[in-house]
Amino acid sequence: MDFDKLAYPETIYIDGVEHKGKRNVSKGELRIPYSNEPDVGIGDIIVQKSGKREIDLKVIDVSFLESGSLNVGTKHPHMLTLKVENATAQEHISTNQSSTINIGSVSGEQVQVGNHNSQISNISIQTLVDHVVKNGDDEAKSTLKTLLQNSSVASLVGAGASALLGSL
Repeated sequence: MDFDKLAYPETIYIDGVEHKGKRNVSKGELRIPYSNEPDVGIGDIIVQKSGKREIDLKVIDVSFLESGSLNVGTKHPHMLTLKVENATAQEHISTNQSSTINIGSVSGEQVQVGNHNSQISNISIQTLVDHVVKNGDDEAKSTLKTLLQNSSVASLVGAGASALLGSL
């Protein structure tokens, strides 16, 4: 019985050389027992055979440990531990990048900071009329009068529409 196949079931290719290993996907870790030190370093792409397909793995960190396998489950004495990320899956994973923005001081009634936000502001019609009257903007007064005289708007506002028109 070949213990390598049970303890190290994955087939890994490093620089074209086949190795047996065990990948812990949740930890992003790949352990490969070896006799002759594989030529691998940070930033390298290695390949894991997965059925009829291949998965590219990017090496993030490397640790060579002599006599690290203790010959448990393998005839190879040394252990290579790689921190890897699935490079094949990267193009299929949606990224939701967050940014840190430091703001010294902000003042105002309505402030919006961030990406993909929406801002909803509710004011009363009375507040709108008061603001237009206070600013003395004739064009705004005329537009607001036309809006309040509209039958659909007047029915929505109700009896207060005529009082608001009187304010303008």
